[in-house]
Amino acid sequence: MDQVLNYLWEASICLAALWLFYRLFLNGSTFFSWNRTYLLLSILAAMVLPAIRFPAMMPAANLLVADELLLPVIEISNQNSYYFQNMGYALSELIVGIYAVGFFFFLFRSIWGFALLWKQINQSRKTISGDVVLLEHPDVEASSFFRYIFLPPDVGGEKNRDWITAHEAVHSRLQHSLDLLLLQLAKALFWFNPIVRLVENALREVHEYQVDEKIIAEQSRKDYAEALLTLIRPGRSCALIHNFNQFQIKKRLKMMNQPKSRSLSKIRYGLSLPLFGLLFVLFACDYQEEMLDINDKNDDKITERLMQGEVFDVVEEMPSPPGGMEGWNQYLMENLSYPASARNEGVEGTVYTTFVVAKDGSVRDVALLRGVDDRLNEAALEVIRSSPNWQPGRQKGEETNVKIRLPIRFKLN
Repeated sequence: MDQVLNYLWEASICLAALWLFYRLFLNGSTFFSWNRTYLLLSILAAMVLPAIRFPAMMPAANLLVADELLLPVIEISNQNSYYFQNMGYALSELIVGIYAVGFFFFLFRSIWGFALLWKQINQSRKTISGDVVLLEHPDVEASSFFRYIFLPPDVGGEKNRDWITAHEAVHSRLQHSLDLLLLQLAKALFWFNPIVRLVENALREVHEYQVDEKIIAEQSRKDYAEALLTLIRPGRSCALIHNFNQFQIKKRLKMMNQPKSRSLSKIRYGLSLPLFGLLFVLFACDYQEEMLDINDKNDDKITERLMQGEVFDVVEEMPSPPGGMEGWNQYLMENLSYPASARNEGVEGTVYTTFVVAKDGSVRDVALLRGVDDRLNEAALEVIRSSPNWQPGRQKGEETNVKIRLPIRFKLN
C-alpha cells in the first residue's frame, strides 16, 4: 500500500515541478514542436520515474558485514506501536481503495468514450480524401480523430468545409491524437491531481498553435482568421478528439500575429535537462548502503570471532524465530519503541546489529556492527537481548550456533 502512495506522491511532485518550469520559462514560445515534446516528456517522466528503481550505492563507513543470515530491515517509526501500525495500514488501504475507484472510473470513462466514438465513425457516411477520411453525420461537431475528420451538415458552404478539412488534416498529419491517448492514461492515473488538467490544456493549446502555424504558412492569414471567427460556435467536447470549435480563438489569433521567438531562446529548453536529471536522481535512484567485506582486517576482534569453529555463518537449516518472520516482526513492533529524547531531537538512522542463535535456541552475543546514536543503539540491542528463544539452526542434523545480522531503521514520520 505504501508503495502505491509513494508512487502517487512522487509522480505528483514530478509533474508539478515540470509544469511549473513550463509555465515560467516555455509558455508563450513560438517553438511549438519543442513545447509539445517537453509536455509529452513531462507526462512520461511523471508516470515512469517514480515507478523505476535504479540501484545507486552509498558508501557505509566502517560497516563490516558478514556472510551470516541477513534479516530484512525493520523500520521503527515515531511513536511506534503495533496498534498505530495497524491503524496506519488500514488508513493506507482506505486511501489506496479510494484511489483505485477513481482510477478505474476515469479509465472506464475513456474506454467508453472511445467505444462511442468508434460507433459514430461506423455510422457516418465516409468519403476518402487523400490521407484522411471525411465523416458526415448529423450529430457530430467539426473535429478529428487520427485520420478521421468529422464534418457536421451545416458548416455553411464548401469554402468553410475546406477550411475545416485543411485544419483537421494537419492534426491528423502531426499525430496529435496519440498525445490525447497518452493524456487519457495520465488523467486516469492522476485523476486526483489538478496539475494534469493544466498539462492537458497546455498540450491542446500547443496542438492548435502548431496547426495554425502550418495553415498560415500556406494560406492567407487574414482569410484563415476570418474562417475561425465565422465557424466558431459552442459545441460538445470529447477528450479523445480535436474539436474545431473548442479552443480560445482570441489566444490563437494573438499567437498567429506574435513575432517568432529568437533561436537563442532555445537555450531555455536546455535548462530543463538539469531538472529532468534532478528528478531522476530523486525518484528513480534507489540508494543502498554499500556493504564491506567482513574479511577487512581493520577489525581483528570481529574477524577472530567469525573464524571460531563453534559459530557457523551459514548452515543447512537456518534458525527461525517463534512464529516465523511474521512473528518476529510483530515482536519487534510491539516491544521496540523510539526513544523519546532521540525523537524530540530529530535523531534517526539505521542501527546494524549482530547476534548468535545458540544450540539451545537462546539469543546471545548481541553486538553492535554500526550505530547511529547511543539511545537508538541501546534500544535496538535491548529488544534483541529480550528476544524469546528461536528454533536453532542445524548442520548435518546437529544443532549448532549461527550468527545473524539485523538492521533496524529508526525513522521519524
